Amino acid sequence: MKFGRNTKILSMTIMAAGLLGIQGCATVSEDTCQSGNWEAVGFKDGANGKSADRLAKIAETCTKHGVSVDNQSYLDGYEQGLTKYCTYERGYERGESGSKFNVVCSGDLAEEYGPGYEEGRKRYVIVQKYEELVQRYEYSRQRLYDYRRRLQNPDLSERDRDRLRYEIRRLERNVDELRYQIKEFQRRYNIRRSDRNIGY
Repeated sequence: MKFGRNTKILSMTIMAAGLLGIQGCATVSEDTCQSGNWEAVGFKDGANGKSADRLAKIAETCTKHGVSVDNQSYLDGYEQGLTKYCTYERGYERGESGSKFNVVCSGDLAEEYGPGYEEGRKRYVIVQKYEELVQRYEYSRQRLYDYRRRLQNPDLSERDRDRLRYEIRRLERNVDELRYQIKEFQRRYNIRRSDRNIGY
């Protein structure tokens, strides 16, 4: 896999992160600053999918402790770390979770990460639709329970009883249809039954 120059990677990543409003945190300790193992720090940030704009914040923090950062060593480690992060599996995980595409895996680094993200995103959409079906099912079933309970009221007029019976029949059909759709989703997309009690 080919990489551009370090300075080009850094500038592009910082610009993309800025556009998305990504704010890195200066989360290095004084001990980290004093250790001077900047390649290892860069590798860890890259392997965790962090934005390279962290370098400026790390440098700012370490300056307060009287330590200068070796930018080149950090970037060398960062590039190597990105190769561990920008994989198909990591892309799939991020897409499946509903998170945004991580811009650190742009250009050549998106070769594996991008397809993984797209597949994960497809799965995310499927699961969201499934969850919507389950929520509709639960809502309809709760209403059906309420209507049946209200029908037990001896003070209801016959007109109100007829109306409730009509609503109960309608909801029973709706619940049956939603139950069928949920089972079809589970079968078609290999979705395991959730812990919800959906009545079958």
